Amino acid sequence: MIKYIAYCRRSIEQEEKQALSIEAQIAELKEFALKEKLDVVEFLTESKTAKVPGREVFGQLIKKIQQGEAQGILAWHPDRLARNSVDGGQIIYLLDTEKILDLKFPTFWFDSTPQGKFMLSIAFSQSKYYVDNLSENVKRGNRQKLRRGVYPSKAPIGYYNEPRLRTIEVDRQTATIVQKAFEMYGTGNCSMADIQRFFFKKGVRRKKNDKMLPMSQVQKLLSNTFYYGLMKYAGEFYEGIHKPLISKGLFDKVQQVQKQRGKPRKQAHNFPFLGLVRCGECGASVTAEEHFKFYPSTRGKVAYVYYHCTKRKIRQPCSQRYLNSVEFEKQLRELLAKINLPKRWAEKWLEKLDQEQKTEIGRVEENTTEINQKVQTVDQKLGRLLDVYLNQEVDLLSYQQKKSQLLEEKVGLKEKIAETLKNGNDWFEPMREFINVAAEAAKTARAENNNQELKLLVQKVGSNYTLLNRQLFCQFKKGFAEVFSFGGSCGAASDSLQNPIWWA
Repeated sequence: MIKYIAYCRRSIEQEEKQALSIEAQIAELKEFALKEKLDVVEFLTESKTAKVPGREVFGQLIKKIQQGEAQGILAWHPDRLARNSVDGGQIIYLLDTEKILDLKFPTFWFDSTPQGKFMLSIAFSQSKYYVDNLSENVKRGNRQKLRRGVYPSKAPIGYYNEPRLRTIEVDRQTATIVQKAFEMYGTGNCSMADIQRFFFKKGVRRKKNDKMLPMSQVQKLLSNTFYYGLMKYAGEFYEGIHKPLISKGLFDKVQQVQKQRGKPRKQAHNFPFLGLVRCGECGASVTAEEHFKFYPSTRGKVAYVYYHCTKRKIRQPCSQRYLNSVEFEKQLRELLAKINLPKRWAEKWLEKLDQEQKTEIGRVEENTTEINQKVQTVDQKLGRLLDVYLNQEVDLLSYQQKKSQLLEEKVGLKEKIAETLKNGNDWFEPMREFINVAAEAAKTARAENNNQELKLLVQKVGSNYTLLNRQLFCQFKKGFAEVFSFGGSCGAASDSLQNPIWWA
């Protein structure tokens, strides 16, 4: 009596989502075996596509047949056994050498005769044709999506795939997190590990085990051109219709930080103000050290942090002494408090700024026509480039490189239009930020446990911070220097827009 091995397979590919589940195949084959009185010695199951050779369980099936453990195979349909010419040919060969004496299918007739083998070969060929044709249809559909500016794959973090419209839309919950991650890394003050922890804290994690995103995924995210409007697919760039989350300028800044930094270095200690100050006597960097003191009867082991000159400029001996972290932080906060802008000034400045911005936007809109004409010129160049490529006058690599350059130019022009229409002029947003920062300076200085926010703020308002004789000094940036120079008189100054000391 012929012994049969039942083989059940379900592809994990979407193309075969209508196929019976493995559980359903097993139930159908058991019922069929009982009806036909077949001796089934084993059931083998596998979840893998059959369009290419290399299935492990199928290999075990062939090995068992060759060793004589069974002489027949039971499967739901021939396409469960093979969808490629190699596996199909192997089945036919085993039939020719009589290693396989019979094949049974509830949905397909087979007899081990020349006619039966011929029909089986046709069934295998049809299965292969189905896969090949489906693959070609999928590729054609993907090309059409790319022409329309739609990414034909899973949306990256910050977006989601809209199934009804078949588009990619902004995910409001994660989009702001991605934007903040780019901004943080672009400052140069955060490492890749900081961004990894930031995503974890904000709830952007691995779906399988709820752990932090892999470092490689974080790095790939920060290098993805999709976020500023360009899609890269199969080595070629395409212009997307999705809404960009960041500007190309911020993206380029992040890439520059990655290039300069290389592999992120881990800091052994958390010294928040490290790298901010230089020695006022010799010009060397100011570093920090942690020392411990033991209080056996009260507090036990206590850590103290001290900032001091590295004294690395050997030609110029330095006599400066250390400054403890408590006094260091206190002096930074005192510096911030001195550039505080009164609330009534801030309100009037913002009002004046809005008036001037409206006037400027009216002028800027007249200049956008010229930029739009440049965009049209780039589109014409892209059209001519495609014609030249289709006529086989340039090779694929040259075509892709030139296309990438033109698309980047187009994105830059469109971005310039958007920024011009939104901001009116480049100075409005820095001015508005200056007003808001100056108005919040004293509040930030009074807050507690906000060292990271404090460091970012002191970097915004000043530069060339020096430590001399245990005293901190800095050069306030334009705007903040003027507020500092007013000192206590700014609170009593006139609110009139004609007051010469403030709006100019």
